[in-house]
Amino acid sequence: SNKMGYQLRKEMNQKIDKLPLSYFDKNSHGDILSRFTNDVDTLVQSLNQSLSTMVSSIVQIIGFLVMMLSISWKMTLMALVVIPLSMILVMVVVKKSQRYFKAQQKSLGLVNGHIEEMYAAHTIVKAFNGEEDSVKTFNEYNDALYDSAWKSQFLSGLMQPLSNFVGNLGYVSVCLLGGFLAGGNTITIGDIQAFIQYVRQFNQPIAQLAQTMNMLQSTAAAAERVFEFLEEEEL
Repeated sequence: SNKMGYQLRKEMNQKIDKLPLSYFDKNSHGDILSRFTNDVDTLVQSLNQSLSTMVSSIVQIIGFLVMMLSISWKMTLMALVVIPLSMILVMVVVKKSQRYFKAQQKSLGLVNGHIEEMYAAHTIVKAFNGEEDSVKTFNEYNDALYDSAWKSQFLSGLMQPLSNFVGNLGYVSVCLLGGFLAGGNTITIGDIQAFIQYVRQFNQPIAQLAQTMNMLQSTAAAAERVFEFLEEEEL
């Protein structure tokens, strides 16, 4: 992930020399710097944290699934029935929160751009009595950043509790089916107990993957701004 961040900054550094002056008239210097720093850092850190979690979670899911199938394929199917429901709920949340993650990265660029320009041209702002307008503009950008940030974090924070709730539904369903199968002497109580433990552990990596989706959303928003810069029309 750090090699990728290095390569992206290298490409962006080469790109900035090929952009027309009109691009710098339309975009603040601070916003451009934010793409080099904040967006690339978000991309690197998110991938650094999420990739290892995703690999370990996927390995655990496969391992637990094999052990569950070795005990009872019927109970395994019951445990898997709730996964599509969990995925649907996660996708609904992702769809709603993604636009706020994009707005958050954009607002962060605007805030950084405004601060950089005001401090760089501090004497000019003072000379023309622009302090009041500067503070007003900063408050507007800062309020927009706050609004998009708390909404994106609130919505993405719902994913893990939703996954846990759906996982508990599957847990209860497995217990009921296990009781029914035990009544028909199809499965032993010991197997049911072992299976329930596997179901509990099976839901943990799924919840971790749902939490990883939170980080990947900010990654996607940051990556969009980085590649948008790299795809700008050159001289």
